[in-house]
Amino acid sequence: MEYDTNYHQVCSTRTVQSDKKGFFNEFYVDVKDACGDKWLQNYFGKLKSNAARILSIFSDREVCDPVLGVLEHVQPVYKQKDVLLSSQRRAQADKFYLMSCSSKIPDERKELLQQALGHANLAVMRAPGPQVDTAIDNGLSLAMAYRTRATILITMGEGEAALSDLKLATNFGLETKESVDYYCKMAKAYAVMGEKARAEISLKIAEKLAGADSALIAACRKEVAAAQHAKPERAPHKEAVVPALTHGENPALSGAANVVKLVDTKEKGRFVVANEGIKTGDVVLCENPVAACLLPSFFGTNCHHCFKRLRTPVACLHCSGIAFCSAQCMGEACESYHRFECQFMDLFIGSGMSILCFIALRVFTQASSLDDGLTTANLLFEHLCSHQDERQADDHLQRSLMAGFLMRVLQKAQYFGRRKTEGVNPTAVELQVATALLGLLQVLQYNAHEIYHTMVTDEHCFEGCRVIYLGAGLYGTGSYFNHECCPSVAGYYVGKKLVLAATKPHRPNETVAVNYGPIFTKMNLKERQRSLRGRYAFSCNCMTCQENWPLLQKIDKQVRFWCTSANCVNLLRFPKDLAKDVRCPRCRKNISLKESVVRLIKVEEQYREAAEAMQAQKTNEAIDLFKEAIDAFFQIAALPHKDTLIAQQSLLKCLADTGSTFKK
Repeated sequence: MEYDTNYHQVCSTRTVQSDKKGFFNEFYVDVKDACGDKWLQNYFGKLKSNAARILSIFSDREVCDPVLGVLEHVQPVYKQKDVLLSSQRRAQADKFYLMSCSSKIPDERKELLQQALGHANLAVMRAPGPQVDTAIDNGLSLAMAYRTRATILITMGEGEAALSDLKLATNFGLETKESVDYYCKMAKAYAVMGEKARAEISLKIAEKLAGADSALIAACRKEVAAAQHAKPERAPHKEAVVPALTHGENPALSGAANVVKLVDTKEKGRFVVANEGIKTGDVVLCENPVAACLLPSFFGTNCHHCFKRLRTPVACLHCSGIAFCSAQCMGEACESYHRFECQFMDLFIGSGMSILCFIALRVFTQASSLDDGLTTANLLFEHLCSHQDERQADDHLQRSLMAGFLMRVLQKAQYFGRRKTEGVNPTAVELQVATALLGLLQVLQYNAHEIYHTMVTDEHCFEGCRVIYLGAGLYGTGSYFNHECCPSVAGYYVGKKLVLAATKPHRPNETVAVNYGPIFTKMNLKERQRSLRGRYAFSCNCMTCQENWPLLQKIDKQVRFWCTSANCVNLLRFPKDLAKDVRCPRCRKNISLKESVVRLIKVEEQYREAAEAMQAQKTNEAIDLFKEAIDAFFQIAALPHKDTLIAQQSLLKCLADTGSTFKK
C-alpha cells in the first residue's frame, strides 16, 4: 500500500500539539523559519542521536537565539485562589441551603440542595490555604467552606462525604474543642451512615460542651433521630472490581498473567503470545501505568490523581485549576508530581501541547528522584518502539523544541534545585533530562493508551451507555501487545489500571492481540491500512487483512466450520444439504457437519440468553454465558461470524461494567 507522507506528518504533529491555537505552534514555526530549510534538512535532519538534537537547539547559532528568546519568558501561569469569591460562593451555598430547608416540595428541595452543593464546591476550590489571607474569615475560608459543604451533605443523606469534610475543616484550622455545632454535625453524619453508637458518642460530647443549654441538645437529638431514617438523594454507585490475573502473575512480565509470555522475533520484535491455553474471559493483564494524565477538559469533573468522577472535590492548597476526589489523592499528588506542575497548568493548556507531552513530563515529576526519572525514561526508550531513525527533520525539530520547553518548566519549578542563574542555558544534567524527554515524546507516539470510563444512565447500565475518554497512560507491559484488526483481547479500566481480558480462546504460542483503533467491523481494509501507516508507521498483515473480511453489517450468514477429522485444520463452508457429507480438500475425507451445526444452534441460543441477562442488568450472569458460548463456537467454527462478533462486543460491554463507570 502506498505510504501517505502528508497524512503521517499530520498524525505525528497531533501527538505533540493537539491544539494549533496554542503558542507552541507559533514558537515552532518561528524557529523553523529562522533556521531555514537548508540547515534543517542538511544538518539538523542528519543528526544521529537525541542528545545531539537537544544540544543543537540550545547551542547552534542558526536556532539558539529564537529558542532561548522564547524560553527565557516561561513563567508560572495558573488559576490562583480568590478568597473573596470563595466567601461569596459560601454565602450563596448558605442561601440555597436555607431555602431548601423551608421548601415543602420534594423536587424543588432537591434542586435547591444541588445548587447549594455546587456553590459550596466552588467555595472549596477557590479558598486559599489556612492563614494565607487573613483579611477575610480570619484566614479560615477553606475550613469554613468545608464545614458549609458538610452541612449540605448531611441533609442530602451523604454522611461519609460529610464526615470527610468535617475532618478537613478541622485539619485546616476550624476550632473544635469547644464547638457544640461541630459535634452535633458529627452526630448527624454518623446517624446518616447508620452508625448509631458513634452518633451517640458525638452527641454526649456535644451535650457536655453545651452545659445548661439543654434546648440545643434536644433539638440536635431530634435531628439525629430524623437523620437515621433519611434516604440519600443519590443511590450509591457501585465500586469497580479489580480482577485477579488468571493463574497468577508472570514473574518475568510485570502486570501480566502466567498464561502469557513475551517473545522476540526479527520480523515483529517483542510481542505477547499465549504461554498455555487461554479461555475466553481469562484476565491476561492488570497493570498500573508507568505514568498517566487526565485530559485538561476533565480537570473540573474528575480527580486529577485517580480519575474518579468528582462529587465533592478536594482542592489543591495553591491552585484552583484541578481537583481531587479525596484528601488522600490530594496528598499523594501534591507530595510528588503536582508540586512541580501546580503553577504551570494554565501555561501547559495555553501552549496547546498534547496529552502525550503531559505524560512525558509526569514521568519525571512523579519520580522519587531525578535519577529515578532518568532511569525510567531511558529504560522506556530502550525497550519500546520509537521509530527514531525514520522520522523527518521537521518532526525531530518539533519534538526537540517541546522537550526544551518542558525542561525549561522544570527549571522554573526548581525541579533541579535552586539554580545559580535565571538563564535558560541548561547544565549537563538538564541536557540529559531534555534528551530523555525527547525520547519519551517519540516512544509515547506509538505506545500510549487512551484511558476510558463508561458513562451509564440512571435507568440502565447498558442501554444508552457511552465510552468517555478521560486521558492517556503509558503501560510498560501493555505496550508489548501487538495489533490485529480483529483483536483477541479487549481492554477496559479500573481507575487508571488497564485490564485486558481474552475475547476468544487461544492455543499455546498464539498471538494475543489488541486493537489500536482501526477495527475491521467499522473500517474497510484500505482505510485501516492508511490509518495504521499514518498513526503507527506499519502495514498490518493479520488474517483479517489477508482475507479482507467485510464490515460487520455486510457479513453474511455463512459459517466456516472446522473439519472434524483428527489433526485436520481446514475450514469448510456451511453445507447446502445437511443430509450429505462434505468432502474436505485437505484431508480428503468425507465429513458430516450435522453435529457442528447442532452445536452452533446451541451456541446462538446461549448468545440470546446472555443478551437477555444484559437486558435484565445481570452483568456477571451475562459474562459467564458469553464466555462459555464463545469458547464453544471456536471449537467448531471460525470468524468472521456476525453473531459471535456481536457477542464479543457485548462481552466487552459487560466487562467494562465491572470496571470504572459513572453516572452523568
